[in-house]
Order: sequence, then structure tokens, then C-alpha cells
Amino acid sequence: MYTLLEASLGDLTRLYQYKLEGSFKADFSLKGFDYPWIIQSHAWQAGEKVLDVGAGYSSLPLHIQETYAVEMWVADDYGLDSEEPFWERRTSPHEYIANHPQVKFVLERLGESEKSSLPQGYFDVIYSASALEHVPCSLTPFVWKHMDQLLKTGGEMIHAIDIPFPSNGGVKKIIQAIAFDALRRFIPYNIKLQHHLATPATYVHLVRQAIGFEEKAPAGLSVMNMVLNSDVLSESYAHGLNRIMKDKMKDYRYTRIGTLLLRMKKR
Repeated sequence: MYTLLEASLGDLTRLYQYKLEGSFKADFSLKGFDYPWIIQSHAWQAGEKVLDVGAGYSSLPLHIQETYAVEMWVADDYGLDSEEPFWERRTSPHEYIANHPQVKFVLERLGESEKSSLPQGYFDVIYSASALEHVPCSLTPFVWKHMDQLLKTGGEMIHAIDIPFPSNGGVKKIIQAIAFDALRRFIPYNIKLQHHLATPATYVHLVRQAIGFEEKAPAGLSVMNMVLNSDVLSESYAHGLNRIMKDKMKDYRYTRIGTLLLRMKKR
């Protein structure tokens, strides 16, 4: 069971502050928000055991390890079974890992705890930045349950998850998303799971079902707040272009992406 410390959407007010403070990698993109938020969301202590889930070639785990002298682990399979050119865009995964011996890399994905080599009940902090949204919907509950098994009692989870704006689909999609949230308790679980990124509240609801935390509904996660609140952060168009090219999108209008922030402490 967990205490939910924060469930919110990334916002421009905090991003401007991160940028003015010169926070690590702060810029006007989702990761430019997520990295400072993750760093400032925890009172890092030397020697803590920390797991970055799905880091890829991110500089965040290297920065946290070097700055706070933690024992840093990364869990990512680096696409070694996929043969996708994405994973060779800078260097080979094996070369990258060899060049960063200060981090413990485990070449596996989370979600199959019975096959995992990661130590259970070991980590003080488990975090991710723009990674969990890539988990297939059918595996999402298992990834959260696996992270729960890896985290020690008293430890914290800190996750920033990319989530599309319901307005990407126009007025019709906004109405559908509002109805989805309003009728959630009556919607079958498999349908909610299939549409796990439909709304911020839907994702939080599924996490609650997977690992458990108080029933109090987080404020500020409504569809209308996400769509109409001008302080809610959206991926910049310049950074969105990378997403358009990577995903080979044909309709450039519907590219607004926000970040859902979840922080919790294991009891």
C-alpha cells in the first residue's frame, strides 16, 4: 500500500522556475520539465539504491549518480532483440554500457518478475521519465506490480508519464473523455486497460488498482483542466516534430502531449 504524495500535470509555472534556477536539463520540452521535477521531488541521500526504469541513453541517471553518490541502476533492454535502428543512433548499447561503469545496467524489461534478475525489496527510489507510456496496455499493471516488488518499505516511486491531450481528437474526443471519467466505475476493467492513456485520471485509477493507495481522487486531473488550463504544459512544437518524424505521423494537428506526474511512498 502507498501514500500518494503527488498526482498532477506538468505546468509552465514550475517549468519557468526550473529554467530560471538553472536546473539540470531544464528546457521547454517534456523531459526538460520531467528531469528537474524528478530531481527536486526527492531528498537524495548518498548510498541510496536507485532504479531508473527505461532510461535509454538519458543523462539523468548519470547526473543523479554523480551529484548525490547513489547506487544507480538502470533497467532497459535497449532493444537488443528488436534490431531497430533507433538503438544504434548514437552508439551501440553495449558500447554505451561499457563507457558508464558507474551505473549498473540490467538488460531486461520490467513486468515479468519471475524472470527478472533485479533484487526484490532492494531499492529506495524507483523513477522513470517518459518511459511508462511505451508499455503495452496489457502489461502496464504487471510493470507497476513488479516495481512494487522491487521497492523497499518506506521507498518512493517518482514517475513522469507522457499522456496525450484529449483535445487531440477534437470536441468529440473531449466529450468522450469526460464521459469516460464520469462513468469509469461502470466501465469493464479490460476496456479501461485498453484505453489506459485516455485520460490522466484513468491512468491513476489503474495504478491504484495495481498497487494500492488511498481512494482520494487527485485534484487537477480532470479532462477540462487539462484542455482549458493555460498553465498545463504541452510539448513544444519544435520537440513535437521529433515525435512526428519518429512515429511517422500523417496528421500534424493532433500532437499535443502533456506529462502526468505520480509520486508515492510505500508504507
